Amino acid sequence: MRWFETDGVVLRYAVRHGKGPYLVLVHEMGGSIESWDRVLTHLPPEQGVVLPEMRGMGQSQKIRETSSFGQIAADVAALLDHLEIADPVVISGCAIGGAVALRFALDHPARCLAVAPLDPALNVAEGGEAGILALADQMEAKGMTPMEPILLDRTYPERYRRRHPGHFAEVRGRWYANDPVSFAHFFRMLAASDLRPELARMRCPVWYGSGLHDLLRPPGYVRDLAARTPGAQVRDLDAGHHVADHAPQEVAQMLSELVTSVRRQSEPTVLPHG
Repeated sequence: MRWFETDGVVLRYAVRHGKGPYLVLVHEMGGSIESWDRVLTHLPPEQGVVLPEMRGMGQSQKIRETSSFGQIAADVAALLDHLEIADPVVISGCAIGGAVALRFALDHPARCLAVAPLDPALNVAEGGEAGILALADQMEAKGMTPMEPILLDRTYPERYRRRHPGHFAEVRGRWYANDPVSFAHFFRMLAASDLRPELARMRCPVWYGSGLHDLLRPPGYVRDLAARTPGAQVRDLDAGHHVADHAPQEVAQMLSELVTSVRRQSEPTVLPHG
């Protein structure tokens, strides 16, 4: 684990140097670079991987003002500069991380070969902004404890807790370690955002991952996003909202297939002699 500084904040990251194109994995709101631990074990060992940790989350510097998808996508670009990774990457993200991944592709098209958003959170339901803002105020005032039945119980259903109870205990511990003020600003960021109208501008391949048991971003929501995105595909996954935790092997396979696909497309054509 390492840290670097950009735009006045110190951000944590991890990197596994290896074969390109590099795979950039952006965690969910309330998560950290450890959110991808179970996926990493199923990726090819030679695959290069970059794990950014968002400002305000995990062990990155905490925030006291509302950020934006564009600002966090710029942090990802700055991390790639810091690591001297100039070649375009494949980027994936879960929930808010999926929105950041799509924003990165829109804002930095020359640096992005493909995107794999997993149950991405691009907006709030029609008329739901007031409720999200009230939730943010409650979190900031009362901390994480009242949020568990509202948030964690819905994003990490019991069926997945029973499969790996020890791992869920770690997830829950990290979740409670979040700074509630920073967390609240992420809800305010979501309330002010709607990336859906921009999806028609996507020009690189987009493979959506859809958790079949996600209560917050159900399959119908993901399919609507795919319909707005030129040439997009949808992969159904046995998962709730924490897709990378609930279906790590399937997610790793999906990401490996996407990397292989764009790698083949970027390889020069060899013409036969004669």
